[in-house]
Amino acid sequence: MSTETDLEREAARLRAKLAQSLVDAGALADPAWRAAFENVPRHKCVPYFYDHAGRRIAADDPETCDQWLSTVHENRQLVTHRTDGSATSSSSMPSLMATMLEALQVTDGMRVLEVGAGTGYNAALLAHRLGAENVVTIDVSPDITGPARERLAATGQRPLVVTGDGAFGWPDRAPYDRIVVTCRLRAVPTDLLRQLSEDGFVLAPLGNALARIRRTGDHTAEGAFLPGGAFFMPLRHGADDGKPARRPALPETVGRATRLPAAAIAGNDFRFLVSIAVPGLTWQYDLDGERRPTGTRVWAPDGSIADLKADGTVTETGPRGLWSLLEGLYDTFLGADTPGPERYGVTINGDAQRVWLDSPGGEGWLLTR
Repeated sequence: MSTETDLEREAARLRAKLAQSLVDAGALADPAWRAAFENVPRHKCVPYFYDHAGRRIAADDPETCDQWLSTVHENRQLVTHRTDGSATSSSSMPSLMATMLEALQVTDGMRVLEVGAGTGYNAALLAHRLGAENVVTIDVSPDITGPARERLAATGQRPLVVTGDGAFGWPDRAPYDRIVVTCRLRAVPTDLLRQLSEDGFVLAPLGNALARIRRTGDHTAEGAFLPGGAFFMPLRHGADDGKPARRPALPETVGRATRLPAAAIAGNDFRFLVSIAVPGLTWQYDLDGERRPTGTRVWAPDGSIADLKADGTVTETGPRGLWSLLEGLYDTFLGADTPGPERYGVTINGDAQRVWLDSPGGEGWLLTR
């Protein structure tokens, strides 16, 4: 852009285009949220990001600034922070952000706590809709919250930005009518439930889908999952955690036939069940020319690893038979007529948290922190 005015004019045009695309896709229906997407300058919250090769694409780089501006206004997740080469923070896909914001079902004057400050863009959208005085956003790392605070100010919004472990919430401003978590959870932190208002709820990614969870008592809560997938980076409790486990050595045993194909692993519905029943897995895919999976490697933090090859054979090694475990889940998945996340719910009773299929008394899986 030749001048700052040209940049702002082009950014406004691209924001309007993005908002219209979200409306057309059915992700954005509430006029108040549409106004937020049209008016909050995402480019001021994302002055740079990293592409798939780890290259920095930035507003202040003459070679990449045009790519930066156009990409920031596309419906894409953007990696914005890396720790020792691993992605540890991002700006989510705008369509997913719109889905989550609408799922909050807010009305004027509600108080919202956001766990996972990221770039500050989501907090800016919340502040535009509800007023900055009603929004708190928290993140564990000052490397995240410091820039987020500055970028929020650049957008004209100044909600409270707190550095701390989001699992404990921020009781100083409680109770909250809504708590929205923008990082993946293995289980719902009970401190968050205790900071809800009487009619409030938590909206959070459990595994690979969103759950809306209402407090039903001092130590109890119930929730249901929304349709579709929701892929977020994990909640970090310290500034250096959240990185994926290093891949163990590949198995050297002779492969065996498997009833679980690579295509099933790539499907969101089955992957959701896996994310709940066997959390913390890391995946690598082999793709054909049409980007369909032909093989995969999957491993767990305990050192268990499985390797599915393009010929349909699999090898596994480590403390658990990881692929055998996944095959058993696939049998459950097929036997239940391939359920999507909307057929699952969650019950919290004290420290016990259980995700269940179709009814609280149905088949279920305990959540572990």
